[in-house]
Amino acid sequence: MDKTDILNFLKENKEQLESKYHIKKIALFGSYAKNTQNQNSDIDILVDMPPSFDAYYELKEFLEKSFQKKVDLGLFHNVREHLKSTIYKEVEYV
Repeated sequence: MDKTDILNFLKENKEQLESKYHIKKIALFGSYAKNTQNQNSDIDILVDMPPSFDAYYELKEFLEKSFQKKVDLGLFHNVREHLKSTIYKEVEYV
């Protein structure tokens, strides 16, 4: 699995994710976005969605089952100020 596979999956499922989880935007970042992943890398995904503990964990579980890898699911509004410039440079929006 690589960046293209992940982005294609997210694009193919974008409408379902928007409808079910009310996601406004979704993006890949981290090692997979930079094509520097290794077999131990997790998949870093940022989403903009309404606050809901249940929806967040349901989405995380769905993504982990789909990718068969650990997913680090972050929320755009929770990105720390000092990390924004670094993370936003590498973000691949879906």
